[in-house]
Amino acid sequence: MFYFPGENWYAIRVKSRYESIVEKSLETKEIQSLNLTYQILSKRKDRKKILTKAFFPGYMFIRSELNPERHVEILKSIGVIDILKNSKGPLPIPDNQIDNVIRLEKYEGEILSFNEFASGMAVRVIQGPLMGVQGFVDEVNRELVKISVESIPGSVAFHVSPSQIEPIERDCSLSSMLH
Repeated sequence: MFYFPGENWYAIRVKSRYESIVEKSLETKEIQSLNLTYQILSKRKDRKKILTKAFFPGYMFIRSELNPERHVEILKSIGVIDILKNSKGPLPIPDNQIDNVIRLEKYEGEILSFNEFASGMAVRVIQGPLMGVQGFVDEVNRELVKISVESIPGSVAFHVSPSQIEPIERDCSLSSMLH
């Protein structure tokens, strides 16, 4: 595996809703992390609540000099799934792209976030009455993801919100599919 010399920014994939736990875990290892969040008013009918959400659900950024030992140390952090990479090794993110991400902190407006789901990706439902069901993404749009589930007599499909699903624990993110 090839590692770029010097300190670079990298994207890491983390377990769903583990961003703050990962941030604390990396801080104890003196690894600089970037986890941008924003606040949104909950849309529940019975009460109003301000929620803190991640700009990039399931992903964070770290700045570190990577080598095999440091790579393993990062992967051992609570909630870290992987460092985004291609077949050659971890992919550094250019500083100007991180600068753009940091500028998002100052934005005060509606945030439209798009999860990284693509046709064919294996996913698991993590909320609602279908929690635990596993299937494959058929279609993706702004508000719904169509998931098909194979069953004995054939297959069925249903729509869920992107916030109700997560990729199944394997290298199945859109970023990894493109490299």
